[in-house]
Amino acid sequence: MDIPQLQRRQIAWQKTDESQYVFITDIDGEQVRLRLNDFPEEPLCTLIWGGGQVDLNEFSATWTLPKHRGE
Repeated sequence: MDIPQLQRRQIAWQKTDESQYVFITDIDGEQVRLRLNDFPEEPLCTLIWGGGQVDLNEFSATWTLPKHRGE
């Protein structure tokens, strides 16, 4: 997966029932998860897909995360 290209792509993440910290989307037929980490001790988030995972220290401005309750 081309991470720089993925960070430029418009992605609307969806909440999952797997964990309150996990979001999911489908990119070109591949399921991709976004895990929020224990920042600042760890990287901000981790992208996880069938071929691996990569840590990121910022969200892309082109990504839309679901709003939390109360927002």
